[in-house]
Amino acid sequence: MCDKGNELNWSDFRNHLVETFSTFCSSVTLFTVAVSIAVAVIAGPFGTYETMPLVTRSAYWSMATFSALVIAYLSRATMATVFGKRRPILFDLGAGLMVSVILAPLIWGLRAWMDPVLDLHQLRLPSIALNILVIAWGIFVLRRQIGLEQPSGYRRDAREEVPISRLHRRLSDLEDVEIMRLSANDHFVEVSTDRGVETLRLRLGDAIDEMDPIEGICTHRSHWVALSAVVGVEQAGANKTFVILRNGDRVPVSRKYRPRLLEAGLLE
Repeated sequence: MCDKGNELNWSDFRNHLVETFSTFCSSVTLFTVAVSIAVAVIAGPFGTYETMPLVTRSAYWSMATFSALVIAYLSRATMATVFGKRRPILFDLGAGLMVSVILAPLIWGLRAWMDPVLDLHQLRLPSIALNILVIAWGIFVLRRQIGLEQPSGYRRDAREEVPISRLHRRLSDLEDVEIMRLSANDHFVEVSTDRGVETLRLRLGDAIDEMDPIEGICTHRSHWVALSAVVGVEQAGANKTFVILRNGDRVPVSRKYRPRLLEAGLLE
């Protein structure tokens, strides 16, 4: 059971990485990076205008910006795996802290290597880390406020509360938990939520009956998914199809249940 849980966590992380880095080479991202580098080179913040010539400053800010972007993407994927979408404050705090911890030593080393004026004793790692932390937090908060990260904002809207089914009352963690998938395992049902997986002694059919009013669909005789949790479909080879859930789960689709998914608009 432990091995299975670890595989699930790494699978979640891998899927969040793919989702996050899918925008890495988009025109919007590249334009934003180019503008950021240009502004930094011209303005020369943190003393780089006074201590670095133009060519060195351009190389420094290019490497620093791309490094920050990669680490920010990695941090976002990590927090999405750990906290999902139900703890936006911890998500943003954790992402900003992770960026600071990883990026600060890199920036310290880069500045020490490329700056022809500053001595090592003038480069204070805690100060660099604090500056990065404030900037990273500001960016993650801004992303959420303008809707690039969901939920957009930190105030819980009553209209967005997770519907409560009878099956919710069987779970040890009831508050705001979102049920995404049900899977049969002998005489038990694995209930996959945005907080993890819990096993109940219950038949799959009875568990599905208790999911009302949450809309869902069977993808396989052993699997049921909530429609609100589906984010995509993956075709692996000619005969294997998987439904991808928001938490990164890959749920198999059997040939018998494909027509139901076609009717629901999940397959083409």
